[in-house]
Amino acid sequence: MSEAIFISAAGIFEIEGYSYRIPERFSKREVLSYRSLITPVPDKPRGTTLAAEQRVVTETFLYRRAAACVIPEFGENAPDSLSRDQLWSIHQWLGRHRPALLADPGPRI
Repeated sequence: MSEAIFISAAGIFEIEGYSYRIPERFSKREVLSYRSLITPVPDKPRGTTLAAEQRVVTETFLYRRAAACVIPEFGENAPDSLSRDQLWSIHQWLGRHRPALLADPGPRI
């Protein structure tokens, strides 16, 4: 079982001795990038489906990249040691504490 990540109400957490801070506001570009990466990976009805192991690897990669879109310190250096579950816990925190990140922006004009 993966070690839980504690994220304070202010969005501050520590991994492997490094401190990270989740901002309170995000640019439109960060939001769009985040949303596109956090969207579930669908299986194609007539194409290749992902095996369970492939799905875990793919989702872990996408969750890490999505976190890097909104956590400046992650950048290209999001810790490789984070499990899919740990990364998902970050995204769950974002959904609870930064709801504007996941809110529907409404119709495009």
